[in-house]
Amino acid sequence: MIKLFQDKNFEKLLFFVLFSLVLLFLDFQSLFFLQPRSFHFIRQTDSLSFINYYTKTGFNFFNIGNLNLYNGTGKTACEFPIFYYIVALLSKTGIKSYLLLKFLYLIIFFITSFCTYSFIRKKNRFIDALSITFLLFSSTVILYYTLNYIPNYPALCFTLIACIYFLNYIETNTKKDINLSIVFFLFASLLKITFAIYPIACFLYLAVRFFIYKKNERKPLLFFIMSFVVVVIWNFHVVYYNTVNHANYYLTATKPLWSATSGERHEVIDFILNYWLYKYYYQSTIHLFFIVIFLSLIFYKKLNRHYFFVSLLFFLGVTSYFILFFKQFRDHDYYFLEFIPLLFLVFYHSFITIKHIGNHKIVQAILSGIILIISLLSINYAKINLQRRYDKPFEQVSKIAYTLEGMEAKFDSLAISKDAKVLVIPDNTMNGSLYYINRFGYTRVDTTNIKVYIDRSDYILITDSTFPAEIIKKFNVQNMGLFYRGTSLYKINNFKP
Repeated sequence: MIKLFQDKNFEKLLFFVLFSLVLLFLDFQSLFFLQPRSFHFIRQTDSLSFINYYTKTGFNFFNIGNLNLYNGTGKTACEFPIFYYIVALLSKTGIKSYLLLKFLYLIIFFITSFCTYSFIRKKNRFIDALSITFLLFSSTVILYYTLNYIPNYPALCFTLIACIYFLNYIETNTKKDINLSIVFFLFASLLKITFAIYPIACFLYLAVRFFIYKKNERKPLLFFIMSFVVVVIWNFHVVYYNTVNHANYYLTATKPLWSATSGERHEVIDFILNYWLYKYYYQSTIHLFFIVIFLSLIFYKKLNRHYFFVSLLFFLGVTSYFILFFKQFRDHDYYFLEFIPLLFLVFYHSFITIKHIGNHKIVQAILSGIILIISLLSINYAKINLQRRYDKPFEQVSKIAYTLEGMEAKFDSLAISKDAKVLVIPDNTMNGSLYYINRFGYTRVDTTNIKVYIDRSDYILITDSTFPAEIIKKFNVQNMGLFYRGTSLYKINNFKP
């Protein structure tokens, strides 16, 4: 039995089994089949709308858009759409796009977890590698967006994998490691530009080794520069594409600390400390993190100077990111994901530092036991918080998901063309209702300037039975006889002389 547990292949199999059991415990088998809902419903349906646009417009990779025709064509771009395009192609098999994208993200989740575990396992016991990996990914925020659709999540995973390969390169100076690191950093930065803080930090580390310590880092530095050029070109393309298509929906700007009033700064900090903080991780996990760091700093002479320098550069990058996007932290929990690679490196570095203090076996046993217990408690805490998120569906924004779930089939049963343009009112989202009916069209919160949208549409879908009925009396519409969960559908009869 002892020999069996010492077998590396058996350990890999055991990791896969335990990983699967944790997902089952978290109820992923049920959550997996849920369509967009709950927190950040708008961003979820925006992402899926990219996929629907591909399926409706002929699968041209560089013809990117959403279902909302607010700019006339729906053409708009944001993150690098590689996953949207792949899922759109796979959806030809008949499998729903939201399931395909979730499955793709789950595969990425497993690969990232396994890479993290394998990296830690090289110098540590199986139980330590397992506990730290599970502890890292036991964040409610990470787990929630694992089964979500926003690009921040795969960008995080690719960044973690890239960091692991980069740390391997520091130790082994292997060409393959640095090349893979740069490739994963490139895709992470294309998916979400904010994650570029990490390859920039790694580039600076290599630059210091090259210019000060005369290490031969010429090729890696050149490859990093080439990857940065690709990221810059893509982002210029996005700005140009959105500008020529009069699409301003994704032309987002930074919200820096210096632009916030004193009241706004207090509000953001209050939200982070009293609302978001213990939703990021289990409370004891946060305490453990700071305790381990504090103990490692006491024995600073044992710190790995390379890890310490990289951690410092990561910290400067994350600090810059936090300052530039300060006001976003009030309402967007997924902005925390950019902190995870820094937290991982700092915690792991601190762990391997204090593990060798004093009596090695005693220290290791105590530390391993504490981390294992807290990782289990943290997973249980994440399960509770995940359930809470999905048990609060009827927010002002995401309640449209429960109203219109299954509506596409209703439209199809009425032989409404896939090319029909539908005005949905009221809807607080850009693509939410349009995703659920899988048609191009428009969404409006109220009747302001409604005639313009009536003239552009073939149908009007009223999603709230309490909405003013006068709108129907004012325009030439035909009742389609569809009444579903308080919604009603009308055909717009635009007679032209």
